[in-house]
Amino acid sequence: MNASRTIDFQSSAGGGFAVRVCTGSRLHFGLLDTVRPFGGVGVMLNAPSTEVVVSTADSFRCPDDYQDRIGPIAERIRQFSGAEKLPSCRVQVLRTAPTHCGLGSGTQLALAVAESICLHQALQAEQKTIANTLASRGQRSVVGTHGYWQGGMIYEAGDCKAGEKSMEGNLNAVQQGARLPEAWRVAVLRPLDHDFTVSGKQERENFLRLKPASKKVGHELRRLAINEIMPAAKLGQFNAFSDATRVYNELSGSLFASVQGGSYNGKAVTRVIEWLSDRGVLGHGQSSWGPGVFAWFESQDAAEAGLASMPDNVELVTLASARNEPRAVQIKSKI
Repeated sequence: MNASRTIDFQSSAGGGFAVRVCTGSRLHFGLLDTVRPFGGVGVMLNAPSTEVVVSTADSFRCPDDYQDRIGPIAERIRQFSGAEKLPSCRVQVLRTAPTHCGLGSGTQLALAVAESICLHQALQAEQKTIANTLASRGQRSVVGTHGYWQGGMIYEAGDCKAGEKSMEGNLNAVQQGARLPEAWRVAVLRPLDHDFTVSGKQERENFLRLKPASKKVGHELRRLAINEIMPAAKLGQFNAFSDATRVYNELSGSLFASVQGGSYNGKAVTRVIEWLSDRGVLGHGQSSWGPGVFAWFESQDAAEAGLASMPDNVELVTLASARNEPRAVQIKSKI
């Protein structure tokens, strides 16, 4: 299993005033469209988690291997506050979710870093400012952004027409949210022979090549979200939820067929989907660009049975339940 990175908070944070923020991971079931306002459906997971500690220091410090990701956030906070220097604090990343696996690790880390620095520096900033301006997230779907502050299932969509840009700095609204039953489990699997990931420049170029969803497909995706996925989630109807999620994911994935070769991103991911289907697992799909593949189970026992005899070239990244709570914030004056 690809475990989260972990460092002991008590021994590593040092003395003085400190803020600790802990959040989960995000599964994305698919966008409503390939152009603004995008929209989408997804859910927060309790594992793998991301944990950040910001403590008092004489100057700004962060781990060298996170400098490229945390440094720009600190600079944007400096500009936002009007300060001459970067905030005087030490940022530590105690745990992170695996990157490029469909778990939204970049968004969760950026939000945790931005919010924890703001709290440590006593900076007042609205959630949309933290997300858009300081963390520089929420450029497309904002399932993970809303999930950070809300937890649970998220169905989000914008009010503007397809292709129109929403008001600057605004996040798509949460149309509906839901808490999933604690007994439900979701596995995230990753094919070990998947030889490419989609992010950054390649992701931006892919979106430029995509055609908008047809009126028919867009309507059906919204119908699935509103009339099937969310009601089943709220009522705890596992079979209905799983089946609707699978259908929604495959249809949303078809919007990306021209750049990923079908509803799923490549042969390796498709092979994992087919293996799950052959085993009778209803609620399967690709999270975001993959290569993470999700599979829903009604209980821990069902998950263990469904994942038995897993192919050698497939890795179990996590077996988790939904995180129905927002990120956790802990502030200590002495550690």
